[in-house]
Amino acid sequence: MRVRPRGLVLLVALASAVAQAFGRFSYALLLPSIDRDLLGSYALAGLVATANVAAYLLGTVAVSALSRRARPAALIKAGLACSALGLGLLSAAGGAGSLAAGLTLTGVGGAFIWVPAPGLAGSVVRPSRRGAAIGVAGSGIGGGIVLASALTWTLHAQAGDASWRTVYLVETAVAVVVLVACVLLLRPAPRRDDDAPVRTGALRRVPGWIGLTGGYAAYGLAYSIYTSYLVTALEDDAGFSAGHASAVYTLVGVGLVAGGIVFGPLSDRWGRGPTLVGGYALMAAAILLVPLGTEPPASASALLFGLTMSGLPAVIAAHLSDTLTPREFAGAFGRCTLAFGLAQLAGPPLGGWLAETAGGFLLPFVLAGAVAAAGAALSVDVVRARRRRRDGVAA
Repeated sequence: MRVRPRGLVLLVALASAVAQAFGRFSYALLLPSIDRDLLGSYALAGLVATANVAAYLLGTVAVSALSRRARPAALIKAGLACSALGLGLLSAAGGAGSLAAGLTLTGVGGAFIWVPAPGLAGSVVRPSRRGAAIGVAGSGIGGGIVLASALTWTLHAQAGDASWRTVYLVETAVAVVVLVACVLLLRPAPRRDDDAPVRTGALRRVPGWIGLTGGYAAYGLAYSIYTSYLVTALEDDAGFSAGHASAVYTLVGVGLVAGGIVFGPLSDRWGRGPTLVGGYALMAAAILLVPLGTEPPASASALLFGLTMSGLPAVIAAHLSDTLTPREFAGAFGRCTLAFGLAQLAGPPLGGWLAETAGGFLLPFVLAGAVAAAGAALSVDVVRARRRRRDGVAA
């Protein structure tokens, strides 16, 4: 059975929810409960989170190596199987070691899903709609965060801190359903160049690839600090209740749902480079609202950050997809993601150390905001490279 292009994009969106919303962001959402119920140290919690980031980085390397031989759809299915297994292990974790093992599996699975996913989604539509298709695919992450936030809020009110296990159990069931759907329905589109030879040096042929990669690294550090410690900062520094902090985090998911849908078409119209510069600047502003510790700035921060969090990767992916075939995309996006992953790896332990040293979360969020602003500066290279290429063609 072959699914239509719109159906394929929807399947990719569901897989993206499992890869990122469940496998990565749920840990940050559940961190206060996990810390009180099991760990007892934010520094230890940050080290446990590092297992997921390190595994994602290793998974990215593996996807880059496998992209020459494996179809994107096959990589996504393998990632879903790995993520489902990891989520099941997390639901039964008895200590830091088993938590780290579960997060390792979801990290590898997340890379196998997300690295090829945007290229596959963008390959089934015409070029003028590529940003929109990739944005819709990425919006699944926001939908997953909304689901996880609602589950956390509801179950915590009923069962207290121990409810985090039930959240992971429900996510495991959803991951299995998505895996079965993708095994049955996810196939490459017949008219595209999925079987085309993979040219060497694909990433280096992308206009402004150095600034693009550097900006993505800045994104990785900024977002890993923000998403790891938003709920905890609101509860511990600002005095928000667990329900209030979870509700604010839900707005990150709402923004994530809309971010790719907004930024993707915007980049189709305005250009990838200008959209990246504006998006990073907006992300920096959103991060710096958190230390205010009041409403409505906290809710505005979460919503705006969610918009940029899904919108920026959608634009980055669309920029790569403008030049590369689906298989080339997986390899190039994987290499680009290495810089992102290394920066993301440093975020949770660095943020946790700064918070414990300073006795609060002001310094981690100021650092994250400054790094996001640096991403805007680096993305100017994409604007200039596009302009140079356009002028060269005109000449």
